[in-house]
This record gives sequence, C-alpha cells and structure tokens, in this order.
Amino acid sequence: MADRLYKLIFLEVGIVSQCYQTHNLKRIYTTFLANIEWNCVESNTNGRILADLRDTLEFDVIAPLTPIHFPDKDGDRPDILDIALMKNVNLKLGCIDSLQRLSSDHRPLLMRLGLTSDNRPRDKKITTNWKKVSIALEEIDTPALNKIPNESTNDIDNAIGTLTSHITKVVKNCSRKIPVNSDHPKLPASVRKLMRAKNAALRRVSDFSNPANRSYARALQRKVRERVREVHNNNWSALMEGITPTHKAYWQVAKALKSDGYEPVPALKNPDNTLAFEDREKAECLANSIERQCSHTSPTHDPLHTSRIEEEVRQKVSLDPKDDLDPVTLDEVKGLVKNLKTRKVSGLDGISNKAIKCFSSPLLALLVAIFNACLKNCYFPEVWKDAVIIGIPKPGKPRDLPTSYRPISLLSSLGKLYEKILKSRLSDHLFKKGLIIDEQFGFRPHHSCPQQALRLVEYISEGFKRKHKTVAVFFDVAKALIGFGTQA
Repeated sequence: MADRLYKLIFLEVGIVSQCYQTHNLKRIYTTFLANIEWNCVESNTNGRILADLRDTLEFDVIAPLTPIHFPDKDGDRPDILDIALMKNVNLKLGCIDSLQRLSSDHRPLLMRLGLTSDNRPRDKKITTNWKKVSIALEEIDTPALNKIPNESTNDIDNAIGTLTSHITKVVKNCSRKIPVNSDHPKLPASVRKLMRAKNAALRRVSDFSNPANRSYARALQRKVRERVREVHNNNWSALMEGITPTHKAYWQVAKALKSDGYEPVPALKNPDNTLAFEDREKAECLANSIERQCSHTSPTHDPLHTSRIEEEVRQKVSLDPKDDLDPVTLDEVKGLVKNLKTRKVSGLDGISNKAIKCFSSPLLALLVAIFNACLKNCYFPEVWKDAVIIGIPKPGKPRDLPTSYRPISLLSSLGKLYEKILKSRLSDHLFKKGLIIDEQFGFRPHHSCPQQALRLVEYISEGFKRKHKTVAVFFDVAKALIGFGTQA
C-alpha cells in the first residue's frame, strides 16, 4: 500500500507514467483520500492510511479551510476533494484557497508558495511631495476656512468638512504615481536580446503556425526562463554574500524573512451555513458578526436598578454644561502635533499624521477653535466616530469563521487628536477629585504591568509571613469590544 500511495503522490503532481498499470491503483485514486484532520466531512480508509503514512514519512498534508466541491444533490454535503502533500519545501506556504471563477460544482484550488501576489511589488505607487504640501497649506484662499465655528453643532460639522476637503485636495494635488521597479537593475543585454528573439518567434508562430516554428518558439521560451532564473539567483547570491547590517537592504530582507505576509480572506461561513464569497458579502458577514458580539443578548438582572440608572443619566444630561474645563490653546495643539507618529494609518477621511504636521499656523488656529467649540457644546463630531474596520485573523483559529477575526478600527487622526485633549482634561479631573484609587494601573502613565505584578507578589508574600489567607479573583472578559461607529 505504501508503494501505491507513493505512486498516487507522483500522479497528483503530474507524473502519469507507470501509475495506471494496476487496477488497485485506479481504485485507490478514484476513492477520495478523506480525513477529518484535513477538514473533510468524514474519514475513509484511504484517508486514514495517508494519515499514518504522513506520520511515518513526516510530510505535510495541506488542505483548504473551506469546501471546494458543492454537489447539485440536496442530500450531499459540500466537501474537500483536493489536497497537497509537501516535504522539505523551504518556501513558505502563502495561501491555499478556492477560486470562484467557474460555474462548475468543483471549484479550482490555488496554492501559492513564497510571497503572495499582494506582497509582490505593484506596478505603481503613490508618492507625495510633503514640502509642496506645506507650502500649499500656507496659502488659505478659501473664505470658509477663515470662518470660526459658533455655538451651533452644525457650524462645527461644516468647519470640519471644509477643513477635511481642503486638506485632502491639497495632498492629492501634490501626489503622483511612479513605477515601483524604476530603480531596480535591468536584465543583462544578452538576456534582453534573447527575449526579443523569443518575442519575434512568437509573432512568427501567430503568422505561420507550423511544427518547426512552434518548436523553435517553445525552445526560446524555455531558454529565456532559464536565463532569467539564473540572473535572479546570481543577484540574490551576490546580495547574500555582501550583505551586512550597514547595507541599505539588510533590514528589508530581515523584515521579509520574519513577516508572515498577507493571506487573502477565504470564503466566510454565515450563521445559516451559507458561504460568503465576494468581498462585499465577506464585509457584511464580518459586520453582522461584530454586531452580534456587541449586542446585549442576556436579559437585565434588575430592571428597577437599570431604570434608576437611566433616569439618573437623563437628569445629568439635561443639565446645562459647565465652562469649568480649561480651553484648548495653540501651544497645546502644537505640542500634540509635534509628537504624532507619521507611520500611523489614516482613517476614513484620508488625513494622515504627516499631513497634520504640515498644517500652517492659521489651520492650527482653526483646529483650536473647532476643539474649543466642541468642548463648549459637549459635542463629539459624528464624522470622527466613523471608522474603517479591518479584520485581523486570530492565530490558531479557523479562518472561515467570522468570529475568528479581531476587528481593528482605523479612526480619524483629527478625532484622535481631540481624544487626547479630552483624555488630559478627564485625567486631571479624576485625579484631583480622588476618583481613581492608587491600585488602578490600567491606562495610567508610569504604571506598567510588571509593577502591578510586583505589587501583587509582595502583597501575597507579606500575607505568608503573617500567616494570613490571601484571596484573589481574576476576570477574563471574552470578546471585549469598545463601541465605535462604522461606515459601510
């Protein structure tokens, strides 16, 4: 049986000779190698034999996470038919997913080794002349930008919208697309000459298709592939021999070797066991999953207590706002802008931290006026609550379930700047009133997790010395999410 399975493995990779000589091998091949260990619906005899052989010969069975065969009969369940066997392959498994490009009940399977297509250099990239952005932002020719927002929240929203549109327009006008591979070394002249001969041979085949021309064109194609592969291998060997920590490509190579790379999201499973294949369907599936996790499914334990809290909140909200918060100053905003990290991703409005650092003094003054108007009206703009939600797959979780993705919110940079201002004033109020106990370490400056752990160890050790009993209660909240606004 081991010899038969060896022949079956060769048959899968395309070596067909001497594989159909026995009737037994035909029977083995026409029977699926099903096993629940590689996500099949059930296991059969051949699947269990392959699993034992895998453990003996120490090779890997690579299978997709989602079914690729969807039978037309209602009684048959979707299942996995195609798998891959790998051993001593140095290339990293990029992805193995089904393609939704055919109307057949058996979808094709795509397996990538090494870098995925999303990790390869793209044809174009956007570059921005930030010096030109700074010069353009110095000139404010829009009358609406000189208008300071008044008491109304509508004026605040209009001022934010005008400022956002002006910044995005300036950044777009100062950006352009450039080829990614413009600085890459060209192929040698001999290889380029060989490629021109190959292209000429292919054109000759299209005009005069005969066996001699086709054979000559195929030979040139193989020769070009071999020469290009040889050039790339030589360049890589030369780079590896001469690379040092001071080399400009050293950290790029180190990062590429350490990075897992991007893996495309497979088809997601809905609660009704239907599958979401398209990008919009996947986004809706993730959004519904997050909404269910954030919803209150359990009934309230004490309705009277809940109604009393709601009444207290309504009473507090109905009170007139107090002007006891310190107003936002220009120096405060300048200090916050100076400390912004330029590598942070922008939110839905497209304004990055690097663009905020290019703000001129009049724009910063307008931003200060917007912040003060928001403080005076106890108002947080709705546009700053919208976020771009990205699902990050959790390690070790099945990637076909929407609950296996951790949502990451990309908020507006201007909104996060306003949050820092609110946080500083809220912290000052809570500490001055003594509303935060000294044992609270979370979200406090100069209070790290090791210090809290050290304090706990000292407390327990002191109890042992005095022969006191020490009781500790630990809470682990699953799927703890913070409320946020979403944009479809």
